[in-house]
Amino acid sequence: MGQTGPQIDCEACVGCGTCVGLCPSRVLHLVDSIAQVQGSGCIGCGHCEAVCPAGAVSLEVGDSWAESFASITPTGAVVQPGAFAAGTLVDLLRSRRSCRRFTDAPVSGPMLEDLIRAAVTAPSGTNSQAWTFTALTSRAAVMSLGGAVADFFRHLNKLAANRFVRKAYALIGHGELEQYYREYYPTVAASLVEWDKDRTDRLFHGATAAILIGSRPGASCPAEDALLAAANMLLSAHTMGLGTCLVGYAVEAMRHDRRVKDAAGVPREETVYAVVALGWPDVSFLRPTRRRRPVVRYKTA
Repeated sequence: MGQTGPQIDCEACVGCGTCVGLCPSRVLHLVDSIAQVQGSGCIGCGHCEAVCPAGAVSLEVGDSWAESFASITPTGAVVQPGAFAAGTLVDLLRSRRSCRRFTDAPVSGPMLEDLIRAAVTAPSGTNSQAWTFTALTSRAAVMSLGGAVADFFRHLNKLAANRFVRKAYALIGHGELEQYYREYYPTVAASLVEWDKDRTDRLFHGATAAILIGSRPGASCPAEDALLAAANMLLSAHTMGLGTCLVGYAVEAMRHDRRVKDAAGVPREETVYAVVALGWPDVSFLRPTRRRRPVVRYKTA
């Protein structure tokens, strides 16, 4: 990212070399038993500052915004590996579910901002931190995006319903329309009928807020970054009493139609990779459900 690099307090440095060994950019070196910055390429990860036993390293990256929560009270403790109950974490992971029934109660602005603060604790490729978050803070804003998504899929269904159009797309190497027709067309068509009839919302399921997670240009792996941030957000929302649901149809619509991004207020140079519907759940799940066994491989040499 072209960071300027950490600042070393030479008087405080004890020359242990721990920061040197941890620096992923290899810009730190021991010179006469004192850590020094040599070269460029610091990505601003902050490992050096976090690990220094003498507090001799400081990094002027970011600010305190992501540390100042409004509806959550962090203890400020650094939880070391093995110091948190793994069973409690697994209980949380298994308890979080996609919510598709919400009350009409709004989600406060401070809570939405706290969710974003929690999201940016996620890792990002080369520490890019190029995330963008667009918060839809009312049911009306969510419905506005829902209408734009519906318009996109109404046009797509019209194309997919035409057998000659599907064949023509397949002939030029775009078989996705045929696949969409087989797998999604009937469900989308039924949903559009309900939307047009009485605005039945089978996309956001009555959520009173949503957060769109995207990226500015230049990140090394923006999709992965956004989904990691989304995972943090989903788990944090659950601990705050909120329900969440990822809305993939909205992501696809924005990927193919700039007008959908315009409806959400997302600048066209940004790409949205995750849309999280948010609200107060109108359902209580009493037990976790089973998961399918994945394909697992182990290689010893």
